[in-house]
Amino acid sequence: MKVLVSGKGGCGKSTISAMLGKYLAGKGYRVLIIDADESNPGLYRMLGLPKVKTLAEHLGGKKRAKILMAAEGQGELDEELFNWTLDEIPKEILARKGNLAVLTIGKIEEAEEGCACPYGFLARKLLEGIKLKEDEVIIVDTEAGIEHFGRGVDKYVDVVIDVAEPSAESIELSKKIKALSESLGLKHVLVLNKALPGVEEELPVKPDVVIPFDQNFILDSLKGKEVELIEQIEELWRIING
Repeated sequence: MKVLVSGKGGCGKSTISAMLGKYLAGKGYRVLIIDADESNPGLYRMLGLPKVKTLAEHLGGKKRAKILMAAEGQGELDEELFNWTLDEIPKEILARKGNLAVLTIGKIEEAEEGCACPYGFLARKLLEGIKLKEDEVIIVDTEAGIEHFGRGVDKYVDVVIDVAEPSAESIELSKKIKALSESLGLKHVLVLNKALPGVEEELPVKPDVVIPFDQNFILDSLKGKEVELIEQIEELWRIING
């Protein structure tokens, strides 16, 4: 199964991606979290893993990714490039702990280096080509907003987890995410994160999972701690897999 996590910036996409990954790894699944957010650096810290080489770096850098993207546009790309199993992914781009591994597509590192489109291309081709067994799960932690829909990344997943926080802007974005998911025939699961008492009743949409606001998440993050599992993650997986 391939699961994509989407939502407004700061809503908790990476936190939920990390928690879901830890939960599934603990249940015996082989899990690969793909960090497809070209700006947020926190996923490794959340899982207590060291940073390793990105997929873009492994291929020769962003310029090489641009060349491959142009080759696809001209019909000259080797479509076997990412026809990997989880065991065939190069070890140098995997940070691993037991059944859980993290692969980062690429990061914006320099001012004026250009847009992140080549990284979106690599994420799409990786998801298109990778082959999974029944006990293997990919979780894609995306950048803020919905640009990944425009890049075609979502075309190669099975489920979209839509993470929203209790704000008008976040809820409006979630409506768009639901519409885009449904247009691709994808299962859409809405998670309301950082929910304060009484806020759920005021929403114009009904969330599938509600995660209460907890200041300890913020304090633990500032201390550099790994994320800890919460009971709502089990409920989230039950809905995804139901």
